[in-house]
Amino acid sequence: MAITDYFRKIASRSADDVRKIIDTMDPDEFSLVDVRQPDEYKQGHLPGAKLIPLGELPDRLEELDPNKPTLVYCAAGVRSRAGASILTRAGFAAAYSMEGGIRAWNGLVVEELPATGMAWFLSAQSAEELIGLAWLLEDGMRSFYLEIAKGLDRSEEAQLFMELAGAELHHKNALQKLYQHQSGKDPGVNSPADVLSNKPKEKYLEGGVLLSEAFSWAGKKDAGEILEFAMSLEVGSYDRYLSLREYFKDESSREVFGLLAAEEKAHLKRLTRLFEKSMSDTGSN
Repeated sequence: MAITDYFRKIASRSADDVRKIIDTMDPDEFSLVDVRQPDEYKQGHLPGAKLIPLGELPDRLEELDPNKPTLVYCAAGVRSRAGASILTRAGFAAAYSMEGGIRAWNGLVVEELPATGMAWFLSAQSAEELIGLAWLLEDGMRSFYLEIAKGLDRSEEAQLFMELAGAELHHKNALQKLYQHQSGKDPGVNSPADVLSNKPKEKYLEGGVLLSEAFSWAGKKDAGEILEFAMSLEVGSYDRYLSLREYFKDESSREVFGLLAAEEKAHLKRLTRLFEKSMSDTGSN
């Protein structure tokens, strides 16, 4: 099984499609969600859009009707795909990410993003495989954060990414111990990911994003755009650990995944604060 088989495609709609929906459908027939930050929303938003910042979405699902088609948008389509992923896992009948975000809505050309638009999902795999996949993604995330920190020099953003890289190492260690607990085997010098039947040769991030493609994309972006991308990765990790917490029935595993989810949520909050600060700094220049 290839690593991308552990993910499913997130549905999307073009800005023109969303415009037609807004123009032709009754507002009560669908939900329109803006997952950007409040300051971004104040600068301009789609008519009738409800503001729920990405970092708050998992805790505010009850504000939305899961039976209605739900359109999610952000600035350029990065955060909205993560948001649509959360809604899909939560059982929403139809959740869509608006391609290109509000930039595409305004007629601007949006560069292709590195993410594949895929969401984590649980298939009938063994507990060991699921832990191995989680370990593999943590390894990719750590590599991404370390490299990004080097490229940002000694900035506040670089410091945060270094700290996140350290946290991902902690997560890898926690998953390795959990693998040993579940399987009764000590992976030793090998990683829990070795249990995967078709372990990839390249490293991956959340959503099945190739690490090499993420590096290539980030090399052309500023700190604010990289922070936004990291936010989408962290909310994906948070969602993944919530899924695993539901999947595993033994209390010790549920506790581990609950703690990991809480840490990913804390990472998301830190990234969000720094992202807001970068927006403020940009606006004052």
